[in-house]
Amino acid sequence: MIEKAYNGGDDAVSPVVGVMLMLVVTIIIAAMVSAFSGTVVQDQTLAPQVTLSVSYASSITDTNRANSIPDHPAAFKPNNGIKFTLSGGESFSLKDVTVQLKNGDSVMNFDMNTHLNATAAVDTEKITIVANSEGNNTYFGLPGGGDELITVGDSFMIVADNCYDNTLSADSVKGRFLTWSPKSSTGTFRVQVDVPFEYAIIDQLSGKPMQRGTIIIR
Repeated sequence: MIEKAYNGGDDAVSPVVGVMLMLVVTIIIAAMVSAFSGTVVQDQTLAPQVTLSVSYASSITDTNRANSIPDHPAAFKPNNGIKFTLSGGESFSLKDVTVQLKNGDSVMNFDMNTHLNATAAVDTEKITIVANSEGNNTYFGLPGGGDELITVGDSFMIVADNCYDNTLSADSVKGRFLTWSPKSSTGTFRVQVDVPFEYAIIDQLSGKPMQRGTIIIR
C-alpha cells in the first residue's frame, strides 16, 4: 500500500513538471521569434520611392586656357551645377539625403554639413541657397525658391563652385571642367565636359540609394 501511494505521488507531480517545461520552451521560442521579426523589419527599411529627372547648367568661361585654374571676371556667376527635378514619387527633405558624385576614383558627398565655398560663382539673387541649422550655406540650391522639402515638380541643384577651361595647357588632362571645393575639403572635385560621371541620391535613414545613374555634361 505504501508503494502504491508513493507511485501515485510521482504520477501526480510529473504532469506539472511537464507543463512548466512546455511553458519555458514556449516563452523562449516567442522571444526568439520576436527578436527575429524585429531584425527583419529593421533590415527592410526602404528609401523613399522617387523618380528624378537629371539635367545640368554648364556655362564655362575662362580668359586663360593655358592653365588649370579659373580665370574669369569676379562678376561671372553662372549658377552652374547638377539639377534634379522630382517628377514622381514621394516627397523628401534635403535634410535627409546625401548626394554623391563619383568621377573615377574621386568621390564627393554633399549634405547639410557640406559647407559652400565662400568664393563660389553663385548668384544668390537667381537661386536660393539652403542653409543648415547652424546658418551655414550648403551646396543645395533651389532654382525656383522654396525650402528644403522637395515635392513633385520641385527642383534642387548641387551648385558648382567654379569652372575652368585648360584646352591650351600642357596638362595631361585637357578640357572644360566644373569644380567643387567645399570648406570642409582639402581637395577639389572635378567633372569634365563630355566625360561621364556617376551620381547617387542616398536616403540617410536607410542608407540606401533613392536613385543613381550616370551624367554627361555637354
